[in-house]
Amino acid sequence: MAAHEMETRMIFTLLEDMSHQDLIRTVSESYQFVHDPPTTMRGCYFDSFDWLLYGKNLVLLKQEDTFYLEDRKSFDVVAKCPWKHKEEARFWWDFPDCELKTKLKDCLDARALLPFSTFVQRNEKLNILNEDEKTVLWVYLDEINLNGDISSPETLRTVTLEPVRGYDKDFCVFQQFIERLKVAEPCENLFDLMHKRVRRKPGDYSSKVKITLTGDMNGSAATRQILIYLLNIMKQNEEGVIGDIDTEFLHDFRVSGRRTRSALSQIKDVFPEAELNRFKQDFRVLVQYSNKLRDLDVYLHNKEQCLSMLPENLRPGLDSFFMYLRKRRENELRQFVEVMRSDFYRQLITNWEAFLVSDEAHEVAPVNAEEPVITLARAFIRGQYKKIMKDGAKIDNDSPDENLHSLRIRCKKLRYLMEFFASLFPSDEITLLTKQLKQFQDNLGEFNDLSIQQNILKEYLDTIVPESDQAILVAAAIGGLITNLNMRQQHVRAEFSDRFLLFSQKKNAKLFKQLFKDDKAVITKEG
Repeated sequence: MAAHEMETRMIFTLLEDMSHQDLIRTVSESYQFVHDPPTTMRGCYFDSFDWLLYGKNLVLLKQEDTFYLEDRKSFDVVAKCPWKHKEEARFWWDFPDCELKTKLKDCLDARALLPFSTFVQRNEKLNILNEDEKTVLWVYLDEINLNGDISSPETLRTVTLEPVRGYDKDFCVFQQFIERLKVAEPCENLFDLMHKRVRRKPGDYSSKVKITLTGDMNGSAATRQILIYLLNIMKQNEEGVIGDIDTEFLHDFRVSGRRTRSALSQIKDVFPEAELNRFKQDFRVLVQYSNKLRDLDVYLHNKEQCLSMLPENLRPGLDSFFMYLRKRRENELRQFVEVMRSDFYRQLITNWEAFLVSDEAHEVAPVNAEEPVITLARAFIRGQYKKIMKDGAKIDNDSPDENLHSLRIRCKKLRYLMEFFASLFPSDEITLLTKQLKQFQDNLGEFNDLSIQQNILKEYLDTIVPESDQAILVAAAIGGLITNLNMRQQHVRAEFSDRFLLFSQKKNAKLFKQLFKDDKAVITKEG
């Protein structure tokens, strides 16, 4: 019934000492009704690990052999799709062409669907009759066993009143009748009721940085909070990376590792430098282990885009290339999983967590350890922004590509700082500047991605056996793709000046100066 509930319904939960049969006997003393035979169905709710559907106010429910995409507020069915396969659908592209597939694609992109609440629902329906023996109200009695286990102690018993058009008065009278009995309590919708009782809570994970700092925190306490947050993100993604559930687990894992390295290198003199050196090195090595794997993930995800760059008669020439990428990815994934299961990784995470939660006092505190975090945030952000303005102004059409790469790294560092300290500044202003920075970053990021993609293609060309039957077609396809990627890269390069001018415009510079004003001398170093 969850897939067909109306907005005007009223839901109650039965008190623990009351059963549906007790309620039916009580109702029979005051009302006549037709009792439909009980039905039992299995169901499961799905979403991505980071709750992308929930964030769009959608709910994906599978009942028996049909998927229902519902509006989370009204629970009206937005789209549905039959599913009679033994294997569950994991990605939007697993579904046949239909409206549900289109809507899932818009929401999920590369993320997998994960079952986060399974249940068995036993339903009884009472058709409440008036004196003329016309149905004036439907009463649904649901018994829901969570985790799909009928013997589970986590059993919900609900009573749902659903009106019949034209009999609103009967609906209200019956509602008052239930309330007078004092055997049930009004509750929210079944979805929210169920998910208060399962391990994972909707919205409990997001890839977006959400760190709450206060301006009176000192540098050491605030930095520990930032780093503990990032460590938790890494730990939450470990299982998904090892199980290769979807490629975004690795992405979020890597980004948290990079943010950690960035925080250690940019938030200066809050911890003793000698204690941090080994962690800096180990996190650098960890991220490097996964670089090739991430590059291959991006390439494979963009397969359709690559094919669209070629005329149709050349596209089959890329078949062997993408097969080559998949084999390379399997090898890179296997190696990185070995790293994550290694003593090196486990020791790094254990030692790092112990360092972050320790209250060990140091004889001589680093110069910024006791400084207010708001002062440090302003100084570090301002310093990185000035370096970007200086380096960006020097780049012209003749500058080497390495200069754009270095500027991209600087922009990434600034973005991380702004994310770490966002809660210390007015939300509208920091959001605006972050958005402007991201638009500028997108240009530099695409330029770098296009370089990597061309290099991978050139590496593959070296593996082709010239005498093979497919060699000419493959070489033509690879050559055509390299040409198109290079043309796109030159276009992106030409856009750099306009993007930099947009980011460095006066109103942005003024806002940076206002938010991150120089109010106190802080020890900063080149980073």
